[in-house]
Amino acid sequence: MQSIDSCASCDFPRTREVLLLGRKVRMKNYLCSLNGEAYRLKPEKIRLQLSILLTRYCNARCPFCIAAPTTDPATLSPDCLDQALRLLKAEDCIRGISITGGEPFCRPELLDYTISRIFEIFGFGMEISLYTNGTGLSFLPGIRELRHVDTVHISRHHWEDRKNDAVFGRRMPSSVQLKEWLQAAPWPGLYVMNCLLLRDGVASPEDARRYMDWALDAGASKVSFITGNPVNENMRRRQVLFEEALPPGDPHLLFTREYRDFSWCRCRDGIYVTPEGKLLEFYGRQTEPSGCDYCRGLVLEPDGRLTAGFGGEVLWQGGASAVPC
Repeated sequence: MQSIDSCASCDFPRTREVLLLGRKVRMKNYLCSLNGEAYRLKPEKIRLQLSILLTRYCNARCPFCIAAPTTDPATLSPDCLDQALRLLKAEDCIRGISITGGEPFCRPELLDYTISRIFEIFGFGMEISLYTNGTGLSFLPGIRELRHVDTVHISRHHWEDRKNDAVFGRRMPSSVQLKEWLQAAPWPGLYVMNCLLLRDGVASPEDARRYMDWALDAGASKVSFITGNPVNENMRRRQVLFEEALPPGDPHLLFTREYRDFSWCRCRDGIYVTPEGKLLEFYGRQTEPSGCDYCRGLVLEPDGRLTAGFGGEVLWQGGASAVPC
């Protein structure tokens, strides 16, 4: 990715030390630049996104996975979850929660419990996003508080079933199954298709439009196109920058806003218009693989560690359990 250290001004320190769980943690001090405007100072009380990894295990075997290895059966214990949520509620430091893994639907009862406990502790104003590879969508009706979840992100990396199965390394839900589930599911506006851009998959403007046509037919409300981090040789060979698939001059796309985070991250929102006049929201994102040297969020690991970002400093250690998936 070329440098995206935009000319937008930032006339204050980019980071700030904040006392969190009794430790001094250096955090992002600014809000991203919107459409090239100046960076904005974060409020005095900084709140972070919390990622909860219910389990490390995933039933897919994607060769480019940033979370690999995904055969580890470690699973977050309900007691540890409760401890961490109550602790973070008392700290008043959480602005939103993402539930991921691993594959969270490998533990549907724990997933249901987790969502219910989040709302019980933080209230129904807490924003929750759920990330899944789609193999457990049949369990969706069992999520008691699904109507209060903000988004359900479903990974799907090609519109053709055979090519999508090859990406995941296993048989995935077919297009027919996804369409049946999404059209029967309550609150249809929840579902976003996440597509990792791959050189041998969705890589061109024509591919992206074909994928969005497929997503509209399946019943998705939005598509997210992601440039993968080149964490291994497989991803380095297959990486596609989102502007290759979503070029600014594409007459089928209306770009609505863009956020820049210096040289670290760039994302762009827009609307796709089909020849028949149908509309679909889309989103593109690409980040630098080197990471950043300050805390951008909190992560609750399956082994009970609460860390300052993925692989960051351990801020708290709760209990854990390891159960085969």
